[in-house]
Amino acid sequence: MIGPPERAAGEQIALLRSVGYAAFGRHEQDLDVLDLVFDSLVDAPGCDDVRRLRFAGHGLTVDVDVRGRTDLTVELRVTPAGPVVVESRGDDSPEDARLVSFLLRWPGSAQRPVRTAWIML
Repeated sequence: MIGPPERAAGEQIALLRSVGYAAFGRHEQDLDVLDLVFDSLVDAPGCDDVRRLRFAGHGLTVDVDVRGRTDLTVELRVTPAGPVVVESRGDDSPEDARLVSFLLRWPGSAQRPVRTAWIML
């Protein structure tokens, strides 16, 4: 059974996703959006000190490991593997929660750029 904290987290994720899709629709129509399909805070709470995220869609998977609370260390793995340029977009506020999305581009390739759904780190 889903309790109030999980329900609230799910509602927040749904709201952020809808806001992100609306922003993409207005500003970046030449991008594909990867959906958040796994977040260890929601799907496997209490696992360890590393937050694990998975974004997927359009034949791609991006796995993200986030360590730390104030000084974040972020590690990304892109499948299928290959040369890719990754940019993080979002606010630089020193607050505990940061809204971020990752933009992935393949220079010299016909692969369309993708952006991950927005997420609070």
